Amino acid sequence: MTGSTRANQTGQRAERVIACMLHERGYSFERQAYLGKSIYGHKLYCDFLVSNIPEFPNGLIIESKWQGSGGSADEKFPYLIENVRQVFPCPAVIVIAGGGHKPGAVTWLKAQVDGEKVFAALNLEEFLCWMNKDLSDPAGLPERCCTRRVAGEV
Repeated sequence: MTGSTRANQTGQRAERVIACMLHERGYSFERQAYLGKSIYGHKLYCDFLVSNIPEFPNGLIIESKWQGSGGSADEKFPYLIENVRQVFPCPAVIVIAGGGHKPGAVTWLKAQVDGEKVFAALNLEEFLCWMNKDLSDPAGLPERCCTRRVAGEV
């Protein structure tokens, strides 16, 4: 298995953890949602487009950025930030996972947070705490467990 294949698989695992967390809270979301044209004019997709978080009535985008060891994933942060600012239709939370991002890149990314378009940049544990403490469950939905699977979900 090549390094890029392994990175892809671990990145997908991180996305599945986020999907499980969203599912458990009862949020409606679309994975790999099409957003329009990127700042380069190419098709642009986001990792998650969440539609029913009470604190984000116009939606919330969640981007997962995994880097388990040295590499170039964090060098794509400026491209992501410009797309968030110019193209994304609603606020975005960026989840940083894997522990391999360059410290300067993570510091730079966190400095881009404006609390509006770039709503937050959090590691996976911070994201879990934020979801548990700061977000409301969708009204009227029963508590769900991510170990229970429904066809087509997670």
